[in-house]
Amino acid sequence: MALPQVAALVVTMALLWYAWWRRERPAGGRFAAPPRHVPADPVLHRTALAGCLLFVAGILAGVEIGLASTVATALVLLGFVVRSPATLRPGLVPLRLLLFVTGLFLVVQTLGRYGLDDLVAGLLGTDGGALGAVRAGGTGALLANAVNNLPAYLAGESALPDGDGTRLLALLIGTNIGPLAAPWASLATLLWFERCRAAGVAVRVTRFVVTSTVLAVTGTLATVGALLLVS
Repeated sequence: MALPQVAALVVTMALLWYAWWRRERPAGGRFAAPPRHVPADPVLHRTALAGCLLFVAGILAGVEIGLASTVATALVLLGFVVRSPATLRPGLVPLRLLLFVTGLFLVVQTLGRYGLDDLVAGLLGTDGGALGAVRAGGTGALLANAVNNLPAYLAGESALPDGDGTRLLALLIGTNIGPLAAPWASLATLLWFERCRAAGVAVRVTRFVVTSTVLAVTGTLATVGALLLVS
């Protein structure tokens, strides 16, 4: 997946240059870097960093993801309890997103028993080679924007035969790059919108959807193409 990752980054950088930097660069063409951020509490900053590194290390070591995330979260929470208890408040928990995503999983699993699995299998088809990979990537992107990329990947994975690694990776690409088109298509985008709203940053949804759709389509095609080169 190294070459597909490079392809995704190159397409993203090219579109960022075309849609943003090329038109909005400052006079002289140089980007003025902001001053280096200095954490208000270095100890708390290092505690949070340790929690993140602990989580990554646990995943790489094969620790069950629930256990790794619980331990890492507990460490960070303990740091805030000791160093900055006033920061902790119920509003930090994204309850609406948690309920929304959990509900999506339940809805998709229920629909799967009443025809969705057959529909996904039909969209994926049985073709191999380049056509099969493109169909898998396109199906992943389509399902992700229709519902959400997490249940979309699970639905597509269950419909693919065992051992079909190329189409499985193409599906993974489609459900990771394709969801950029719609605000609800990935948990990451939902969390980003939530943080923007909390910070008072207005996001123009129309421009977001248009530019993100271009990136989703070109990025998915370029990355699946790169996958085929190394498969």
